[in-house]
Amino acid sequence: MAKPRIKVLSDEEILEIHWRSLSILSKVGVKVDHKEALELLKSIGSEVNLNSRVAKIPEYIVKEALDKTPNIVRLYYRDGKRFIELYGDNTYFDVGSAAYYYMDYKTNEIRRPVSRDLAEVAKVADFLPNTHIMSTALVPSDVPEIIADRWRMYIVTKNCTKPIDTGAFTLEGIPDAVKIMASIIGEENVSKKPFMIFAACPSPPLKWSELTTQNLMDCAKYGIPAHIIPMPQTGGTSPATLAGSIVQSNAEVLAGLVIAQFTKPGSPIVYSGSPTVFDQRFATSCTGYIEVGLISAAFSQLAKFYNIPSAAYTMVSDSKTVDLQSAIESSLGALISVLSGINMAIGSGMLLEENCISLIKLVIDDDIAGSTLRFAKGVHVDVDTLAEEVIREAGPGGLFLKHKHTREWWRKEHYIPRLFDKRTYDMWRKLGSKDLNTVAKENIEKILKEHTVEPLPQDIEKELNE
Repeated sequence: MAKPRIKVLSDEEILEIHWRSLSILSKVGVKVDHKEALELLKSIGSEVNLNSRVAKIPEYIVKEALDKTPNIVRLYYRDGKRFIELYGDNTYFDVGSAAYYYMDYKTNEIRRPVSRDLAEVAKVADFLPNTHIMSTALVPSDVPEIIADRWRMYIVTKNCTKPIDTGAFTLEGIPDAVKIMASIIGEENVSKKPFMIFAACPSPPLKWSELTTQNLMDCAKYGIPAHIIPMPQTGGTSPATLAGSIVQSNAEVLAGLVIAQFTKPGSPIVYSGSPTVFDQRFATSCTGYIEVGLISAAFSQLAKFYNIPSAAYTMVSDSKTVDLQSAIESSLGALISVLSGINMAIGSGMLLEENCISLIKLVIDDDIAGSTLRFAKGVHVDVDTLAEEVIREAGPGGLFLKHKHTREWWRKEHYIPRLFDKRTYDMWRKLGSKDLNTVAKENIEKILKEHTVEPLPQDIEKELNE
């Protein structure tokens, strides 16, 4: 069955970007603010200036790192039994992460979040059928900042069974996160059945900070997945041109791959990205520009060229509220994700240039995700779906409503949204003439009231609490 797919770069253009990225790595280099990583890069043949902390990485080292990188990353659920696999054109939708603000679904007020807000986001995400990965979505303001990363992991682990996309804010963050995972699945399963994937974000242009490098190397040492997330701002921290931003970001990803694979061969890595457009008019870093979708689709093509999984922040919006703009930007991002085969489409529920989580947007995004996943499946053509015999039986002027074929195939063929209204106008009015945001709020309240997250065994929860 043919499936709808898009490519934004030709094969020749992919090769051109690849070679230009290698040229930058070998001639310009990357700054690495991490002594151990610099010594590692020097030991494998890179030209390293310890004073400027710049490493120039030759092509053969990049090739060896790519050869060591797995082409499938498996993320487990908390129970260590169910899992999803990131590879090929599979697309999974992921809640946006590390927002400093929260839109209260009851009042629409944008405020700093507290732990209860994060717990509620995790519980709602646990229920939503087209939201496959939960993140440590919010940075709670009611705990000391020094433990905020660990606390987020703790809250989400207790309130959601799905794989978790997270990140560490401190040099000790990954080892402590490993302790959290070990308390749930056992130390022996941390690398075998990881239920967390960690963000590693280079600082554009062409820099790996001490914190991010340490996090990446720790992920490699423990054998847990990381996704390398270049963050080009076109016209700000990267060239104004899309191609130039893609080249720079690709060089940053390849440098990270080298650090990870030479720390420990076979480290599970996802080629990710969080591109933005630096709007020259307002000095804002915008996520909802259509060019962000083009760059993200290009990242996915490069990941496929290197035969490694992909991810991108595509479900985000620059809107300050849940409105038409947020729905349009998320819908375009979701469709671009499935058509370009991005494995992790990140940002569900996110507003305000990646800095705010809204539960209302999250449940609406789930329906958007479901619709686009259906589109990506394409048109199923076989003897049953062609329905020639059914058409003959119905004949000219016939009715298909009562036919067995309709009963068998209607639900199979169609995505049935949970929130989008498909009633007649009179039905809609009789039910209160509710707009989408009102329906979403009611849905959130119903989930929080009725959905039960599978509890942790008491002994495991005790260990986690400790």
